[in-house]
Parts: sequence; structure tokens; C-alpha cells
Amino acid sequence: MKENTHKFRLIKLYKKWYVLLAASLILTLFVYAFCSTSFMQETELKLLDQRFRLDPVPDKADTNIVLVAIDDFSLDFFSENGISWPWPRSFYGYAVDYFTRAEAASVIFDMQFYEPDIDREETYAEETDGIFASSIAKNGNIYLGSQLLLDSTFIHPFVSNSTIQIENKFQPEITFSGIRAPIDAFIASTRSIGIINAVPDNDGVIRRSSLLFKLNEMILPQMAFKVWLHQIEKDMKIQASNQELRIGNYMIPLDGDGRYLLNWYGQNVFATYSFRAVISSASAVLNEQSPVLSPDIFKDKHIIIGATAAGLYDLKTNPYSKVMPGMEIWATALSNFLNRDFINILPEWCNFVFTLLVIFCIFFLVTNLNPKKANILVLLILVLLVGINFVLWKTGRILLNFIMPVIGFVISYLFVNTISYLLEGRSKREIRKIFTRYLDKEVIQQLEEDPQQVKLGGEEIEATVLYTDIYDFTSLSEKKTPSELVKNLNEYFEKLTEFVFKFNGLLDKYTGDGIMALFGVPLPRDDHAILACRVAYAHKKFREDLMRKETLSAVEQLHLQTRTGINSGNLVAGNIGSEKRMDYTAIGDTVNLASRLEGVNKIYQTNIVLSESTYNLVKEEFLCRELDSLRVKGKNEPTKIFELIDVFSELETKKKPDWIQGYEEALNIYRKGDWQEAGNIFMELAREPFNDKASQVLLTRCKYLMEFPPRKWDGILTLEVK
Repeated sequence: MKENTHKFRLIKLYKKWYVLLAASLILTLFVYAFCSTSFMQETELKLLDQRFRLDPVPDKADTNIVLVAIDDFSLDFFSENGISWPWPRSFYGYAVDYFTRAEAASVIFDMQFYEPDIDREETYAEETDGIFASSIAKNGNIYLGSQLLLDSTFIHPFVSNSTIQIENKFQPEITFSGIRAPIDAFIASTRSIGIINAVPDNDGVIRRSSLLFKLNEMILPQMAFKVWLHQIEKDMKIQASNQELRIGNYMIPLDGDGRYLLNWYGQNVFATYSFRAVISSASAVLNEQSPVLSPDIFKDKHIIIGATAAGLYDLKTNPYSKVMPGMEIWATALSNFLNRDFINILPEWCNFVFTLLVIFCIFFLVTNLNPKKANILVLLILVLLVGINFVLWKTGRILLNFIMPVIGFVISYLFVNTISYLLEGRSKREIRKIFTRYLDKEVIQQLEEDPQQVKLGGEEIEATVLYTDIYDFTSLSEKKTPSELVKNLNEYFEKLTEFVFKFNGLLDKYTGDGIMALFGVPLPRDDHAILACRVAYAHKKFREDLMRKETLSAVEQLHLQTRTGINSGNLVAGNIGSEKRMDYTAIGDTVNLASRLEGVNKIYQTNIVLSESTYNLVKEEFLCRELDSLRVKGKNEPTKIFELIDVFSELETKKKPDWIQGYEEALNIYRKGDWQEAGNIFMELAREPFNDKASQVLLTRCKYLMEFPPRKWDGILTLEVK
């Protein structure tokens, strides 16, 4: 008993919310550390790719950004005309002049011009570079790509013209020592250089880009970032940290390592034109012919020129494609900046708290609900977890960590079920062992699902007790052999037990030729009295059916002689006995009175007697009549007793029949001491057509009282025997 008590205290303790919260916090810390490993972070990035694929938003890509592709068609076209790669720089000058006439907003070269052009038979490097430099200067909004190097190189003084000032102290991950900057003629004419270093993640996918790079003591901007800075107000103060960049009232979120997470729109979302078509159009305009591409196409546009031909090796991988032109990185970034299409990265503490909440909910549901309900709600949590993550992404490009709460979900579910099995598995087996003899299988299953519903150590509870007995059993059994008697009793009890289990009763014990059943234990319920009366009424209907038969078997005769007593009230239920032998049962005055009421049937020649406490709980459902007031031995307070007659659902009205009203009228007169008048009414009820046996009993008592009147009369019958 002590062992059981300690065990149930432990089970109860580990289900307390504060214990679950503490366990959730510890487990969340473990999950956080696990998800901080490089492998799990890479997995989270792959899930980010899936978000992009599931929810592409090509319509959000800025239409003022266009791409000019040096593609295979352009290479083939010029090659067929005797111009092989690399093309003369004058080609780019012609293209820039065309864009200048078109009034383009900016022209961005995702290309490096860190070496002079080469001499050709028909052109010289100085000439072609000069044409291009002149076009750059004339336009005034040309941005040339530059690549930073770890090795030291010559750094042109004009590089400093492209630096930006950071108000606070900012230290990027890497400090570079060298740069591949444009040649003198170009760097002197360009509006700015932009850094085009693009480092993929470990799996080769471009997802992030640094916006600020450190070259010795200078801070240089990424290409798209620099173009955007020129589009907003000048002289804005820039503050940088690993979580964000603040430029005046603008804020650009970073990934925690100081890198910008690109918000991809989809595949091939920007309008793209072949470099061949641009050169052809530029030539047509110079010769006053109709161009292939109208200059209006490029008016007020940001034009990015880069290579897409496979042989030029400027193809990258993004979440949508393994073959992506590098210039799409800068197009996507620039579109993000111009339209503030940023991925809103939630801080680590949000991911931690969300995971903690998921784990706590799993712990609480599994430990405090039955498995069926808990599993449904746990599944709902998983659906909500996925749904919340996707809705946040779709509605606001809010990036909530997915791996961390899912890992927390899985580990917490497995952990809490393991703990529950270790702590409660034995309890469930114990419950099955204890209650298999007493309860219906469905009720046992309920108890197994939630063992905390029952306290095996004993508890006081409001319940209803039902006792049965067979009237004159000794006479019925005299002519039977022991084996026949046992066989008949077994069949008799099987039918009675069937009624008890049907209405969720607990078969407490067999009492020789009767049973004791409990209702409202071990599972507390408010309708315990109604259930007990339904058992008694079901057996009453069964007896009535038997009475219509011409011949009855020995077992059927036992049912006709069955008497039932029912009482409701507080009792103590639990495992009672010794260490060697223990049974689940109930004790208390409520149990004792139920047993005595069963015997009272013999006095009034009835079959079902209810206590007043039971009657008050069932009077709206069952038709009952008051039989008498009794004072049982050992008790000073009297109790009214009632006979169960019928169920209102099978009657046309709840109005009591005339014969019951007559009986209760006579009972009131009897209590006043007018035994003559009361006896006259009882006499009428004892005759045809009523033949009421209880009225015959009261009639006999009235005659006796008239002959031997008591010295003191209170209208209450005192039972001298238990």
C-alpha cells in the first residue's frame, strides 16, 4: 500500500505544470544546442529552399530591373561575323551609349574589367578601352563589378571613392587584402564600383550575400547595395551589426552572421534581352533604322549586364535552379532593396520560446489527457506548427525556424511517452489486474488510458450501492445437488452481471446468493444513482417477461425471487485488505444501509427499495412511491424508503397513478395515528384490481396498532435486526 501511495504521488507530481515547464526548458536547451550544429543549420537552409519553391512570387519582382544576357546566341552571332570572345570593349561602349539615349536609370556590369583590352587586327586595346571609358563617363550612372581577394594586390586610389562610412564600429567576418578593380580609364569614369563576391553555402546554393566588405581599413559595398544607396537620400547615417543594417529610417535584416538573406522571387522573373539584340538595336539607331529593341524598353530601368553562356562560367545555383546567371543575384538583391522585400528573420529567442511552447504543450497533453484525445491534439499541434510556419512565410516572408520546433516536437513526444510508460505502465497493468473481475472492458480501457482517475489507495466519494438477494433461497436450494446449485447460481449471476456492466457498474462482490455493485466508482460520475436504478429496472422488466411464461427453469425462478436495495451517499472506495490478499471494495454507512434496504423488501413484499437520498437523485426519471419511514438499528435518524415502479420515458405522463396517490394519502393518515381510516384505504388497495402487497402489509400493521396502541407514536418503524 505504501509503495502504491508513493508511486501515485510521483505520477501526480510529474504531471504538475511547473514540473512539466522545468522539464520543457531543459529539453528546449538541449534541442537548441543540437539545432545549432552545422548539419542542422544546413538542413534548415534546405527547408528554406522548399519555402521558396512552394511559394514563388514572380509578380513581386521589380519590373524596372532588366537583364542583358551575353548568351550563346550572341557568342555564335558575333563569331559567325569574325568577332570571337572576348569582344572588343567598344561593344560595351555602344551598348552603354544606347542605354544613355534610352535614359536608363543605371547600367550595372556583372563583369570584371581589371585588365586592358587586347589588340586585334582591326582595333587596338587603347582605342576600344577609350570608347568604353568615354561612354561610361558620358552616362554617369555606370557601376562596374570588382572582386575582393585575400592576397595583397595594388589598390588603385580611386577605389576609396566607392567606400562608405559606418557610424558604429563594424567588423565583417573577413578582411580582404587585395582587389580586382577596373583599369584606370574605367575606374576614373564610373560612378562607383560594386563588390560582386558571391560565396555559396556548403551545398553550393547561393542564399546569402554580404552587403559590406572590408578591404584593409576601407568598407566597400556589395554591387546591388551600392546602387540602392544612390537611389535613396544622400548622406544618410549607416549603422551596422550582425543582425541588421540601419540607413536613416531604412532597416535591412541580416542573418546573425552579418549576411543578407536574399528573398528570391522565382525562376526567370526578370525581363531578359540578348546582348546581340542590344547591339543590333544600337546599330540600327545610329543608322536611323528601326531597332529590334525600342529605347523605351530601357527608359528609367536598372540594367544589369552579365554572362549566361555556359562557356563563360558565370552560372550559379539558387533555390529554384542549378543553372542561374550570376547577375540574377544582384537583380534580386536590388529588387529587394528598392521594394523593401526583405525576409524578416525572427530573433533566436523567438525560436527558442516557440519551441519551448511546443514541447510544454506536448508534455501537458500527453500527461494530463487520455491517449486518444492527447494524440489528436498532438497531431493538431504538428499541423499548426507547419501551418503557422508557412502562413508567416507566405503573408510576411517571416522566417520562423522550422527544424527546431519539429525536433522538439518529436523528442518531447517520444520522451514523455517513455516516461509515462515507465511511471504509468505498471499502474495500467495493475488496474487491469484489479478491475478485470469487476468492470466492463470499455470501462477498464478508460481507466488504463487515464489511471489518475482512480485512487487505489482509497478515497471518499459520492456513489450509489446496489445489493441483491434471493428471497427464500434456502427452500429453493434444498432439492438441488451442490453441483446443480452452483451451476444455477453461475447462470443467475451471469445475467445479473450483464445488467451491471451494461450500465457501467462495478461488480464489487458476490454475497452468497446476491451481489454488491457500485456506481460512480472508480470513475466518478454524476448519474451514478440513475445508472443503479436502470440496472434494477432492467432486471424488473426481465422478471415481468419471465412471469408471462407458463413454465420456468430453476434459474428463472431465482430471478423471480430477486430483491434489490439501493442507497446513495458518501463512501470510502479503494484497495482494502492485507498485503497477501487485497480487493477493491467500498465501506461505510452508505454500503450498510443499501444492504439493509435489500432485506426490507421482505417486510413490504416488494422487489426494489430505494433510500431517500437515491430517490432525490432519480425522481425526475423514475416513477417511485414512498413506502414508509424506517429507523434502522444503530441509527437515531429515520430514513424514508421508496419503491421503484416505472420509468417516466415509458409513460404518457409524469403524474402519479391514483393507486399511488391513494397509498401515500393513507401513509400520511397512518403517521398521524388514525389507523382506522388509514387501514380502510390500505384495504381498498390490497383488493382487486390493485392487489398491492405493501398495502396489505400496512393494513395488517394498522390492525395491530389499533389492538395494541403504543405509548408514544411518531409514525416511524424501527427495525430491530440488521
